[in-house]
Amino acid sequence: MNIIQPTPLTFWRFLFAVTAALLFLSIYQLLGRAKDLGVDLSASTSWMGLIAGLGALGLLSLLLFALTWSRYRERLLALAEFPERAPDRLRWLGVLLLGAALAGYTIVFMIPFIRSFFGGVGWIRFLVFWSFSLLGMWGIKFLRRETPWFSALAAIALCQSTLHLLLLYWPRVTAYPFAMGWSETSRFYYPSLFLSEKVYGQQYPWPILHPTLHLLLAPPYLFDASLWVHRFWRVALGYLLVAAVVPALLKRLSIPGSLARWLVGLWMFLYLYMGPIYFHLTIPVILVLLGFSTRSDRRTWIVLLLASIWCGWSRVNWYPMPGIIAAVLYLMEVPYKGKNVLTYLLKPALWFIVGTLVAFVSQRIYIALSGIPDSNVFYSSFTSDLLWYRLWPNSSFSFGILPGIVWSSLPLWLAIYISLRSAKGDWHPIRLVFLFAAVLVILLGGVIVSLKIGGGANLHNMDAYFILLLIVAAYLLFARYHRENGEAAQPVSLHWLLVLALLYNPVSTYLQFGISFKTFDSARTQTVLAGLQAQVDAVNARDGEILFITQRHLVSMHMLNGVTLLPEYEREDLMEMAMANDVQSLAKFREDMENQRFALIIVDPLNYNLLARRRSFSEENNVWVTRVVRYILCNYREEAVFPADEIALYVPQEGARQCP
Repeated sequence: MNIIQPTPLTFWRFLFAVTAALLFLSIYQLLGRAKDLGVDLSASTSWMGLIAGLGALGLLSLLLFALTWSRYRERLLALAEFPERAPDRLRWLGVLLLGAALAGYTIVFMIPFIRSFFGGVGWIRFLVFWSFSLLGMWGIKFLRRETPWFSALAAIALCQSTLHLLLLYWPRVTAYPFAMGWSETSRFYYPSLFLSEKVYGQQYPWPILHPTLHLLLAPPYLFDASLWVHRFWRVALGYLLVAAVVPALLKRLSIPGSLARWLVGLWMFLYLYMGPIYFHLTIPVILVLLGFSTRSDRRTWIVLLLASIWCGWSRVNWYPMPGIIAAVLYLMEVPYKGKNVLTYLLKPALWFIVGTLVAFVSQRIYIALSGIPDSNVFYSSFTSDLLWYRLWPNSSFSFGILPGIVWSSLPLWLAIYISLRSAKGDWHPIRLVFLFAAVLVILLGGVIVSLKIGGGANLHNMDAYFILLLIVAAYLLFARYHRENGEAAQPVSLHWLLVLALLYNPVSTYLQFGISFKTFDSARTQTVLAGLQAQVDAVNARDGEILFITQRHLVSMHMLNGVTLLPEYEREDLMEMAMANDVQSLAKFREDMENQRFALIIVDPLNYNLLARRRSFSEENNVWVTRVVRYILCNYREEAVFPADEIALYVPQEGARQCP
């Protein structure tokens, strides 16, 4: 792929215009922020100084923009492009600027005051990122004068965003003993079920949800690791497996120059996190990308079967993915050349059909081995509601699924269109029809899954679509496909504005998140643990049963002693039952609540609070409240609550029972 670089005059006009726009948009948002906070601007010198300073810079940027149409523009451009003519003794300045630019944005938004005060002001974030990008661009030009200005700007934007993303999740590695976030305790409890005899001293059924994800998270249980080790393993594994897709795909491309490969690789890494893709689903992608071969059917079948087995243990909508990836690679690398249609399509059709069947059989084997008698619980998503309104902007996802998909993937589709238009005669219609049919099938599947209750808050269910689109676009842009006439394909040339559009979403996705380190009072949390242990001991003295709906990692990691695990009714399992309206399982849960089977229930603080559709995740909240919470609160009362840790203890009601 070649970039059609802007002329120097066009580039600097673009920079001055964008800088001015960001400054004035930041002022507009700051005025709104001041109004929300009730700040009297006329009485606040700090606010007036900030707004006046930004306004002065905005006017200066507009002046510089206007001067590019004057007789002074050559002087202005010469001043702006000084690094190209700077003496070698000033190269240290490039190192300084580049170092400040790489980490500047992340460091600024690590400052608690700035993060809390400006964190929600989106244009301020973009202004800070843009400012450091300009510094880094000049830094690169001091060090590599031959680098085009736009390429230097794109490179520093990619490097800044990648560094920010790589640092973003590490603050989650902490010894804080309780769950951080809705699903964290599930991610650390479910893996223990694969090693239940070692962890609990008896055999328990395997997980229902995301088995391969939890299988990958199980190794720390092999050596009784502390909670912070589990958190470290999860973060490190996520980065490593998503990053491993990049060299697997780059290996199939022909990108000249190590620097270009690195920059393309950084963009791919950011793109894969854009959805994002769950890291356990990268394994079948990596297997097929590394193992697919048009010269060795045996090798292709081996990786296809292994990847399909993994997908069968992962997610239903990923059953066909290995076969479809293999088919897309085949359509890219094998010309039609006048073959019979059936002969040409036989291999990809077999890969798709056999791969899907193997994935289905693989899941049935997992179900048989899991120890779970009712196989229907593995297919609860088939009976859950479709929320069609989430196709469009809504309270749970401000973009909406369809606009979000279009916004995220339109630049790639434009690049694909330009590539195909410049490659007339390179493609037989049969190849193109089935190539885009595969993408369409995966797109529709992802949309349906996103519309299911419990989904649709972002685009993570579109992961298969984004991966397939990336493979197709990469092959076209870097001319890796085989032409019908047998000649080598030529890389496409893209206008710099389209390259900018391709950069925008992957680069900007994680800039909205600041890096904050969770601190906690160790003495206080130990007091809470001691209180929980006292409650457990008291129930054990009465031979009662204890149900941990949440915080089960306290049991699996032996942070509490004397707890006999009750595998049913973990929160994610309960939520799946509620969303699917699993009448049989919910009836059993209701019966256990009414019979007050459990002497103690540990869960988040519960409230019977129904939400209107205008509220985020209203449907999910309402099925949880009406099908789960109600039966707990009708039969149990709150005995103790630890709001700082989102833990509540419920014990059976006595006398006449009160319902909310």
